[in-house]
Order: sequence, then C-alpha cells, then structure tokens
Amino acid sequence: MGEIKEMEEHIKQNWFANHKAKLTEYEDISILDWRKEGTNMYSVRYIFAGNRLYISGDIGDAIFDLTWRSTPKSFDDVEIGYLLGMLSCHSRDRWHFDEGKALNDLREWYEEAIHDAEGKYLKETNEIHSNLKQIIESVTSPKELERELYDYYMDNSFYYYEGEDFSMFSDFGKKLPNVFVAYLLGMKLANEQLKVIA
Repeated sequence: MGEIKEMEEHIKQNWFANHKAKLTEYEDISILDWRKEGTNMYSVRYIFAGNRLYISGDIGDAIFDLTWRSTPKSFDDVEIGYLLGMLSCHSRDRWHFDEGKALNDLREWYEEAIHDAEGKYLKETNEIHSNLKQIIESVTSPKELERELYDYYMDNSFYYYEGEDFSMFSDFGKKLPNVFVAYLLGMKLANEQLKVIA
C-alpha cells in the first residue's frame, strides 16, 4: 500500500498540481473534465453513464463495468484494487515489468524455499532459482515472463514443483502502472474541488 501512496503523491505534485474540475450533467450522463486550463497534458475526461465509467484523455483510455450507478461522488470510498477488478477495457498495459522487483521477489521466494530444504528438493530448487534468474534478466514484460516460464515448465520435468508454482513465478516483477492510480485519484481530487465550489 505504501507504493500506491507514493504514486499518488507523485501524481498529485507532478501531473495534477494545477488541474481544475468541470462537471457537466445531462439527464442520464455526467461528464467530468479534469485538466489544467490551456493544455491537454495529463488531462482526463470521465463519463459516468449507468453502471459504466468511461475514461479518456492524455493518460489513456479505459472502461469500467461497475456494480453500482456511477456518479462522480460514488468513488469517494473506492480502493484501487476493487476498481481494477471492474476494468473491462484499457488502452495501456495492465502491468509493467520491473526487473529489480522481479529479482527481489525471486530472492524472497528462494530464501523461504531453501530454509529447511535438503537433498533432491534443494538441488531442484537451486536449479529453478538459477534458471528463473536468467529468464527474469532476459524479458521486458509480464507477458514475456509468463511465456518463458511456460516454455521452461513444459520443456522440463519437475519432481517437487508444479504448474501452480510457475503460475506464482509469473507474478514476479509485476508493477501497477501509475495511470490506473491516476484515474481514481483524479476523480477523487476533482470531486473534492467540486464540493468546495458547491
């Protein structure tokens, strides 16, 4: 959660520092424009229609299928993880690949795996660790990592490790792009401004 807070602070100070909110309401649709006047940099347009939220602008496009009627105020208590569970379409990659984080995730897994390991289990764990390190250092995206892990798993036989373990390995290095944090944060900041104006 600390990582999300850091992202929010960066976005507030560097993307949204001088943004102004403008809300236009129609019968069944609300349009919230969140932008710095005179520029499109980091601009976001939110369209609230029924149980859908449409987002477009300089930081990308997305559609969320919600379980409630969307309004600018309806997102005040929504957390990023919950909102991402409703993401149905987006123009940016869902995850970034962070090699440093992936290597750290691998190290943490390895330290736990070998804590009481011995014999053939230790040998297999060491081999997997060595091969995963090479794979991590050779890829640039989560999809590429997943594909390489799948090939590695299918091309080898393992006594102690199963497909579920390799599925977990495919999460190594996944990092949420800041645009998804910005979508929700922009809505909340804009709504705060609108409350003060009202």
